[in-house]
Amino acid sequence: EKLHQAQRGTFGNKPFVLYRGQGLSTEDFEKLKKSRRGLMSFNSFLSTSQLRDAALKFTDQASGKDGIVAVLFVMTIDPS
Repeated sequence: EKLHQAQRGTFGNKPFVLYRGQGLSTEDFEKLKKSRRGLMSFNSFLSTSQLRDAALKFTDQASGKDGIVAVLFVMTIDPS
């Protein structure tokens, strides 16, 4: 709560964009495609970045691995 209050001044009440790059198994990726525009839940904390290129580094690490699909999540956050 303290962190939220401290960071709220950075963005005000305006929505902002964060990025997360990661590899997903082919099976999880297919599930993700089917849930388009639906709700998603994650079992782990999401580390994100305001820098798209920083998040893309994680997709690069996943790229080319068998059974893994590199995904860039683009999240619009509404702080209100």
